Amino acid sequence: MALKTWLQRVTLLIPLAMTLAGCGSTQPGPAPIPASSSPTPTQDTVPLANEDETTPVAGEPGSYERFDISEDLHVRKVQEGVFVITHAFPWPGNSMIVEVTPSDLVLVDTPYTPEATRDVLAWVEAQLGERDITAINTGYHYDNLGGNSYLIEQGIPVYGSALTAELLEERGEEIRAMTLEWLQAPQYQRYREAHESLPYVAPTHLFDLDEGLQLEFGDETVQVYYPGPSHAVDNVVVYFPDRKLLFGGCMIIGWDSVGNTSDADLDAWPDSVRNLSQFDFDLLVPGHGDRLDPVLIEHTINLLTEFRE
Repeated sequence: MALKTWLQRVTLLIPLAMTLAGCGSTQPGPAPIPASSSPTPTQDTVPLANEDETTPVAGEPGSYERFDISEDLHVRKVQEGVFVITHAFPWPGNSMIVEVTPSDLVLVDTPYTPEATRDVLAWVEAQLGERDITAINTGYHYDNLGGNSYLIEQGIPVYGSALTAELLEERGEEIRAMTLEWLQAPQYQRYREAHESLPYVAPTHLFDLDEGLQLEFGDETVQVYYPGPSHAVDNVVVYFPDRKLLFGGCMIIGWDSVGNTSDADLDAWPDSVRNLSQFDFDLLVPGHGDRLDPVLIEHTINLLTEFRE
């Protein structure tokens, strides 16, 4: 499958009124954008109707058109040109495709495996035609970047923080060992075998957490922002201001329990989530779970508060 890669230009984003931790190298680019230049959303979210033509409620499970790619893999069209990908391998994890120009797509995180990532991009090409693709990893866990090896084989640029690359090298095998312990039951055999051989490949284009990243495609801007430690110390969010769309990733809890906290900073996590209130969004995509509503901010903080008590 031919997937060309092209990026119009990259600028670094000045930190937003807070002290941010980070390390690694900075990508070169034009002059930074002033910290006072906050994004102004210009497009409302319009969810698709269900097949029974009832009026959906934005962000609620079941309110969007769904496409099944395989038994473990499906896509929901949550906005014009925006697709949330869910890969259950074995736990459902979310990534996202956004059509930012008629020729460009942005992939935020990947499915768990290179094979599932290949299948998603084949589906996208069949639905939308051949496009230039840019990928962004929001953290170093395999539900953020498990498909990187396929992307890089296709020549697709993959952006991630320098800390993400560093943590993947230092702790990736610890995460693999922990996952394999969770997958010992016989019904998990095919997942265990896949995770045993899953290649952990770092992003190819690194940025500093304390500077963030801004990508521009025609008239559309994509902002990558680090609000502080959370589910993992390197988790970032990705904001599409023109669409009022925020990919919160594993920082945002979409289920009714906190889940895995082995890598979490439980003291900083609630405040990091509160820092997202500076963004104006109608859709919020968590790393796991079907809900996409902005109330997930409060939901996440409440769960973390109860968990710590």
